[in-house]
Amino acid sequence: MKRQGKKGPQAMQVNSTLEEVIAAADGMSDKEFRIYMLQMIWSLKEDIRQQNQTMKDHFNNELHKQIQEAKDQLYREIEVIKNKQTEILEMQEAINQLKNSIENTTSRVEHLEDRTSDNEDKVFQLEKNIDSSARLLRNHEQNIQEIWDNIKRPNLRVIGIQEGTEFQTKGMSNLFNEIIRENFPDLKNETESQILEAYRTPNVQNHKRPTPRHIIMKMPNIQNKERILKATRERKQITFRGKPIRITADLSTQTLKARRSWNNIFQTLKENGFQPRIVYPAKLSFRMEDEIKTFHDKQKFKEFAARKPSLQNILGKTLQEEEMENNNENQQWEVGQ
Repeated sequence: MKRQGKKGPQAMQVNSTLEEVIAAADGMSDKEFRIYMLQMIWSLKEDIRQQNQTMKDHFNNELHKQIQEAKDQLYREIEVIKNKQTEILEMQEAINQLKNSIENTTSRVEHLEDRTSDNEDKVFQLEKNIDSSARLLRNHEQNIQEIWDNIKRPNLRVIGIQEGTEFQTKGMSNLFNEIIRENFPDLKNETESQILEAYRTPNVQNHKRPTPRHIIMKMPNIQNKERILKATRERKQITFRGKPIRITADLSTQTLKARRSWNNIFQTLKENGFQPRIVYPAKLSFRMEDEIKTFHDKQKFKEFAARKPSLQNILGKTLQEEEMENNNENQQWEVGQ
């Protein structure tokens, strides 16, 4: 504990009175006070030495006087020590108060730790609820996607027919029949005039768009749609009035994205003779060990591949590259946030 004031022992007179010593001591730091005490002791020794010398010279006359002075000096020092004892007691009291304050602070810290622990539990529960909600949301989205895919499943998407052609053919049904006659004459009797509904998408034409809108044609059943798609794959080049067009399944944006996500794996499997196929709506199917394996979820496919060393050796590089691409996309998304 540092006393207030800047008066040091250098500023004190050795022969200071008791009141001056006490007053000076209150203004000293601990270090200054110790220096002062050492000076006082040294001064006392010097006085005793001088007194002894004087006693030798004036033993008979000064003996009683010197003894009395020594007693007086001793009483003064005892008084100083008593005063220091009082200060020590005060310091002890301050230490006790500090201990009590520390105990109170410790108690408050423990209380805060308990509250923090409770809050952490609440945060953990909230995170679990969020995860559960996220899973429910994904399940709902998947259910909606499946419903939407089922609605679109009988549909064909025709790409590349110029705007207004349906008016020239006097309706979508005649346009469809003309496509069948031009490309699939063997299917003419089975599929002609068998569309339930047809329309362009999007509904409103954007005249700034350089390409014509797609045409959605709803077939009466899935079998007819699959026959046309199979014939399309076999013919490879589909035309309308001599100009190339495309006929594909009508898939939602999410389903197309899911199908594209299999591209790298599909290509690797194809190059290694696994005869892969994309099964409606977005499942990967391939032949392995004389069995047909089908996967809807890529994570489950990765877990399956990890258990098959031969498959892991073939797909290891492809899966690693996909993982790096996903990490880069996630980092870019975080930076964008």
